[in-house]
Amino acid sequence: MIYALSADTSHIQEEESPEILYDAVLIEFEGFEDARFFRPDIDYHQREGVPKVIEFVGKLENVAWLDHIDTAPMGFLLISKRMVRVLESVKPFACRLIPTVIYSEGIKHLVQDPNTGQRTWYQVQDPSLRNDDFVILQVLNPVDCLDREATLVNGVPFSQSGKKRLGRETAEHLELREPGGGFPPVFFVPELLYYCFSEEAKRACDNAGLKGLLWHPQR
Repeated sequence: MIYALSADTSHIQEEESPEILYDAVLIEFEGFEDARFFRPDIDYHQREGVPKVIEFVGKLENVAWLDHIDTAPMGFLLISKRMVRVLESVKPFACRLIPTVIYSEGIKHLVQDPNTGQRTWYQVQDPSLRNDDFVILQVLNPVDCLDREATLVNGVPFSQSGKKRLGRETAEHLELREPGGGFPPVFFVPELLYYCFSEEAKRACDNAGLKGLLWHPQR
């Protein structure tokens, strides 16, 4: 079985503010809309000029016990360094780990300019007001494994569907050809708009007791 991954947000109480639906909200920077950290062929730091460290404001009381958190507005794949170690224990894989900092909501007015939404000059050293334990995962090696004939979209093979990319729920049947040596624990398929995780990766994360992960079977 192959899985897609999303963050479990069941612990978040719905309130009037849309930000309450997320554990962390991006502190915006110039060009942030183009910095998706998804495609393996793009170094977003060099090409897009994004900051070396991506900063957020969030709920540190939630972040402290989670290993995967949902973020707004970009939905980055933000996972704990512990989760990275678990995935690497399954099998080495090529990736870029983009450092992040999540600041306490209580100091949002100090770290984020209310007019521009961007970072202020204010520096935060107090470890109780920041969390440095998460990274954005960018997978670097694509796996060309989609069976374009056996994968079905609207009742026809993907090759005849007119689609170029598939979302998580788009295909009625998704068929991936396992490469020699097996799938990496997490991998990029060029035709898919999300990363895939192997059965071994899911099992390792479950056995390690990682929190905040929702697995979606894909085949």
